[in-house]
Amino acid sequence: MDHSGEETAPNSKRAKLAVTGCGGSEDHLSALPDDVLIHILLKLRDTAFAGRTSVLSSRWRRIWTLLPEIHFSDATDPRRVRPALAANEAPAILHLVAVALDASPYSVAAWLQTVAPRLSGDLIFRNIIHRSSTSEERGALELPCFQNATSIRLGLGFLGLTMPASGVFAQLVDLSLDHVWIYSACRLTDVISSQRCPALQKLTIRDARCMGNVAIQSGSLRQMELRNLKGFSRLTIHSESLLQMELSDLRNHQQLTVTVPSLEELTLSSCLLGARNLSLLVSSISAPQLLVLKWKKNTWHPKIFRACLMLLHRFKVIHKLNLRVDYLPCMRINEYLMEDITRLPGITFLSIVITAHAHSFGACLFYVLRMCTGVRKLALDTPGHFDEACPSDCPCSQPPNWKSEELMLDCLQEAEISNLRGTEDELAFMEWLFSWATVLKQMTVTFDESITESRDIKEFCQKLLSFSRPEICMGFFVYRHSEKVLLLNSARELRRRLLSSCTPRARSSTTDYHLEMSALREAKEVRRKADQMVQLGKDVNSTPFP
Repeated sequence: MDHSGEETAPNSKRAKLAVTGCGGSEDHLSALPDDVLIHILLKLRDTAFAGRTSVLSSRWRRIWTLLPEIHFSDATDPRRVRPALAANEAPAILHLVAVALDASPYSVAAWLQTVAPRLSGDLIFRNIIHRSSTSEERGALELPCFQNATSIRLGLGFLGLTMPASGVFAQLVDLSLDHVWIYSACRLTDVISSQRCPALQKLTIRDARCMGNVAIQSGSLRQMELRNLKGFSRLTIHSESLLQMELSDLRNHQQLTVTVPSLEELTLSSCLLGARNLSLLVSSISAPQLLVLKWKKNTWHPKIFRACLMLLHRFKVIHKLNLRVDYLPCMRINEYLMEDITRLPGITFLSIVITAHAHSFGACLFYVLRMCTGVRKLALDTPGHFDEACPSDCPCSQPPNWKSEELMLDCLQEAEISNLRGTEDELAFMEWLFSWATVLKQMTVTFDESITESRDIKEFCQKLLSFSRPEICMGFFVYRHSEKVLLLNSARELRRRLLSSCTPRARSSTTDYHLEMSALREAKEVRRKADQMVQLGKDVNSTPFP
């Protein structure tokens, strides 16, 4: 009796404490309205966790089924998605995110069919696959028609995809297809047309495989990205509304036709690579309102290079032109293409990146600058470091007489030179640049990160200053512990020289009250010029550099 009583007393005490500490047996959280509880569960962003709250009490048993969003963000068995959709009682599904691991076409198609009529928002699905099966075809599924979805983003892990034969994606604004085998190019063309996607504004297709011809015709598109497409024989794009477009790594194509009268920004990268017959390549791009053109990472093949030039010839004026020149390590076995550049548009800001592979780049720059003498700002970047010198008969110095020809850059006011290493070729080119740029006001020189603050580099800077003119503000920068710092400023250097060159009486003019008037005027003039250069130097130092 006594023993049992000893056990009962602590239990009774604990029960009493629980009632007192928790405010009795009332469940205040469960007493909240459904809308509040739904809002709480939405913060979890995990449907599996939300479903586990059903064990708390009968009040919570159905709350998770009312959520308008479904999240399976961790790699999960795709067969779990369909039961969650079947249990969901929300009037509409506004957001569905699912990430699966090695999903089969059947398992994905099953829940897509279930969610299609109920989705009124975003669909994001990503199928993670093993690296060994990256580009293998792994069966196909048919995409149902999502009449009310606003955004569909599918990363299928190279599952096959067949677009629906009928139905209108009336509310779809954003469509993204990634790592996919597209079955039937004709159906793809039909689905993304204005008739079946009347509200589509953004189209993204990346890492896609498709056999056949694709034609994109839309009156609503604003932005489009096509990247790493293989198997498309002919690609035709016609859109009156498209403003921004990127075409990258378009392989095995034979014909590209683009008509985009409202396009403002175009990026082309490695287009038409890998074509079976380069002599039959056909490309036509019509973009009369284009403001920004980026053409990068293209093959050196002469036909594609000349296609780029033909595109440039369509423009009379370009505010900023970014050029990248890559010298091949051995140039003697390849065709010299610089002479194909006969004219360039009117350019205000010219940015050139040159990977020289130890070649001399002075002739190349002279050739380009000769065709854009109205440039106001020049940015030259020479990244990379190569120890082997090019052979004496290398064509990199063509044309050989460029040093004796005249060049007048009478509009160039600002120059930014990056990644210099203090070589003789760089020094020679800089000397020529100073002679060409007759109205230059500001120049910044940034050395490569491998360059230290050595005596040789300081002598290199002094030589550049000797080429310069007093009215040019120059700043020399080096990297110290990965941070860009000022090494030398032309204003400070000029002040030092001016003060050291004037008479001792002028330097002591502030304390000598019996100074002759001529020495006083000399001192004031020296100080005026020095202070002016120091102020210009401050302006240079306050300018942000990339």
